[in-house]
Amino acid sequence: MTLIKECLGCNIFKWSGSYYSQIRGLAMGQRLAPVLAICFMSRIEEPVLARLPLMYCRYIDDCCIVTSTQSEMDECFRIMNKQSPYIRLTREIPQDGWIPYLNTQIKVSSGVVHAKWYRKRSSKNILIHATSAHPSAVKRAVVRNMYRTATCMCSGMSEREESRRLASNIAQSNGYTVPQCNTGRYHVDRKNTSRKNKLSLCLPFISDKVSAAIQRCIVRAQLSDDVILVSIPPNNIKRRLVRNRLYDKQCLTEGCVTCPNGKDGDCASIGVIYQIQCEACNSSYIGETGRVLSVRIKEHLAGKRRSNVLTPLGKHRVEQHDGNDFNIRCTMLAHETEILSRKALEAFWISARNPDMNSRNECVTITNDLLPFMQHCELVP
Repeated sequence: MTLIKECLGCNIFKWSGSYYSQIRGLAMGQRLAPVLAICFMSRIEEPVLARLPLMYCRYIDDCCIVTSTQSEMDECFRIMNKQSPYIRLTREIPQDGWIPYLNTQIKVSSGVVHAKWYRKRSSKNILIHATSAHPSAVKRAVVRNMYRTATCMCSGMSEREESRRLASNIAQSNGYTVPQCNTGRYHVDRKNTSRKNKLSLCLPFISDKVSAAIQRCIVRAQLSDDVILVSIPPNNIKRRLVRNRLYDKQCLTEGCVTCPNGKDGDCASIGVIYQIQCEACNSSYIGETGRVLSVRIKEHLAGKRRSNVLTPLGKHRVEQHDGNDFNIRCTMLAHETEILSRKALEAFWISARNPDMNSRNECVTITNDLLPFMQHCELVP
């Protein structure tokens, strides 16, 4: 109980410089919310269960009640609503004999229960769009699972055909053609079942062509029994906008050369591809680091200060500026936590921008199979 109280009490958050605390209830997405909702509903449903309805079932906070009369139904609804002053339950009324419950519609006719797939009117019916930057296998699986769900919960052929038409309309509204919707919707690939014994090669998804080229490289290297390619989804609007404690980031680096060219806190980023540019001649250097960016930049500045020709900035100072000092600015090009993916992205950026200070030894990580697909990475020269 102490841990639960601590979890429920730690609900203070900061937004745009102001602090807020949730007084009552739980935020959507809180992991304790479903468990506490079940506990709460089990308390307020006790008076209704004492009345012995014909049927009572519940999934978290969605209840399905069957009573002998309408007046008894109204009384059960009134009793549950007066259990707490802070909640108000709503109820669904049958339309043409059909009543929705969760993602199904139920109808009792002549003692026979009929069921079909149901979508709420408020549902936007949004799937991964057919033109979205996701692997084709993922998009096929989304459509296939929708068809399977729509079909498996139906009780008869007429309900099944109606649910299929609804699923087909949803798929077509998201850019899928009819052949794509109908072909292989029940097919499940049972091959390569021993995936857990393979090493995952996680790379950002660019296109199906790039993924196929990488897969061919794995096969040619005779690693198909040991390595499995895993495509990481690209950045989306949600990932860009939803950041924990976005406004709490502050730049604490004295004389920072990174944050003035981006936003406060960029210098504290970990796992980035960055570019250093000489403000005197606009020559540039592109690198990557898995450490804090400000620490790596300080190492570059130390090499420049000592005119160390073994470092890119020190060599640039000696060869291009006759030992005279120069100012630099740093910008972040990309975030990537996986070291192999980060080095591959670094090589792509170097090939795209051709920086003067780089030795281009980093580009050996790009194989001849991947080089033709660099244009699909949308790297700005």
